[in-house]
Amino acid sequence: MKYIFTAVLLLIALSACGNTTTEPPPTTTTTLPQPEPTMQPTTQPTMQEAELPTMQPITTMPYVSEYLSQVEYWLSKLTLEEKIGQLIMPRLPWQTTAVTANLQPWLDAIPFGGFILFSDNVQSIEQVQQLTADLQAQARLPLLISTDEEGGRVSRVGRLFGGATPAAFDIGQGEDSVHQISIQNANQLRNLGVNMNLAPVADIWSNPANAVIGNRAFGHTADVVMLHVAATVEDLQNGGVLATLKHFPGHGDTYEDSHYQLAFHNHDIYRFWEKEALPFIAGIEAGVTAVMPGHISTPQIGGHTALLPWMQPWIDNGNLPVTFSDFWLQEILRGEMGFDGLIITDGLEMRALTDHFTCGQIALGAFLAGADILLIPANPAEAFQALLDGYHDGYFTRERVNESVRRILHAKEGLD
Repeated sequence: MKYIFTAVLLLIALSACGNTTTEPPPTTTTTLPQPEPTMQPTTQPTMQEAELPTMQPITTMPYVSEYLSQVEYWLSKLTLEEKIGQLIMPRLPWQTTAVTANLQPWLDAIPFGGFILFSDNVQSIEQVQQLTADLQAQARLPLLISTDEEGGRVSRVGRLFGGATPAAFDIGQGEDSVHQISIQNANQLRNLGVNMNLAPVADIWSNPANAVIGNRAFGHTADVVMLHVAATVEDLQNGGVLATLKHFPGHGDTYEDSHYQLAFHNHDIYRFWEKEALPFIAGIEAGVTAVMPGHISTPQIGGHTALLPWMQPWIDNGNLPVTFSDFWLQEILRGEMGFDGLIITDGLEMRALTDHFTCGQIALGAFLAGADILLIPANPAEAFQALLDGYHDGYFTRERVNESVRRILHAKEGLD
């Protein structure tokens, strides 16, 4: 059933509608109901216990207030620490397959907004269903639970259903129906309690020597990739699973594998608009929820701002990764391409970044550039602290945090 953020009593809604961005609404003689929380108070020393009831199914809670949206109400109630927790999507500790007493302190320490599942978290259909249900049950707000289920060689849960679906390139060649495959993926992921797929790949396999993308792409040409990307986005999201385009602004013409080293897109901006941009535009027009930037440098394309002092040398030599580029994420993706959904980073533990930057630099740099969700920081606690320190050091405002959290809450609001 569809979740809804807990309704506000009308008197509270009316008193709050002029102040929904930072602090809770003014106190009135009417108070919110206070059911027992599902999560123990956090052990994080700076965290306050929130006054929030847990989310309730739409069928059991009335919706009151045309003046104050559910998202804005919850945004006004969350503490700064809870908001920063929403920005981080770690992987579970290695080979975690259940929520146990040993895992609970880790879950309690930081109120993460979601998790990504890998093959080591997957044993059986029933086990994954229990894992995702237990993760949701311990969280105050619904979680984004993601995985990479592209098909082919990138399949985390396909073996539970008899094997991975075909590789995207095979689908693009017309060997299988893109609609049949993406609808099947949506049904299987929903069945497991996974509500976000880090797919489809919107890269064009234009460099035959590119092994990291290769047959993960739907084709060698923009027209083939555009068609299949748009269809996959629509089918996944109609099936209740949020889709993610990757790897912006295009990883298909690189030689390097960003899992192991920084990748380079050695073309100018005109080539981008003529080729690499097209599948991303098609996916955005299809209503995609999220876009994932790659850890890619674009030495022939400038315009980046040194958001942190360590960025300037990387800008000067043309090697600044898109992950840290306000030009790519703000001016191009949000500005020129009009995308206002979630920007979720590629895995921040990848060596394209960790060989050169600390976990804290990576987390703060990606957020300042425009990312909403930080995927798999090498050290989630360090990433959390870097964002908290960044706020207190004046690198960004509470409203900047609210912008990202607002997008995250809107995405969660629509989940079943």
